[in-house]
Amino acid sequence: MKPLGSAQRLLTTGALLFYQAAFAHGPVFDCYIERDDQVKCEAGFTDGSSAAGRKIHVRDMSNKVLLEGVVGTDNTFTFQPPAGQYSVVFLGGEGHDTTIQSSDISR
Repeated sequence: MKPLGSAQRLLTTGALLFYQAAFAHGPVFDCYIERDDQVKCEAGFTDGSSAAGRKIHVRDMSNKVLLEGVVGTDNTFTFQPPAGQYSVVFLGGEGHDTTIQSSDISR
C-alpha cells in the first residue's frame, strides 16, 4: 500500500474533524409527569450547550399549536397537559427539532 502524502493526511484529518463536529451537537429532550400532574420537559444538546430560550410547542393531533412556550434558564419547560392526545415539539434549531407524543410521557 502506498503511504499517504502530507496533503492527503491533512485532508483526511480535516474530514474526520468536520465529521465529528457535525454530529457533536444533537438535541436531548425528555418529558415526564410530575406529582402535581404537570408535564415537565427537559431540553439541551449532546455537547452540553443550553437550550434556554428555544421554543416548545404543544400540538393537538391535527398539528394545531395549543400552547407555545420557551425553555427556561434551567433548561426546563413545565405546562398543564391538554385533554386528549397531543405532542410536544422542541424547536432546537436547524435540523434539531424533536417531538414526543403524549402516549410516551409517563411519571
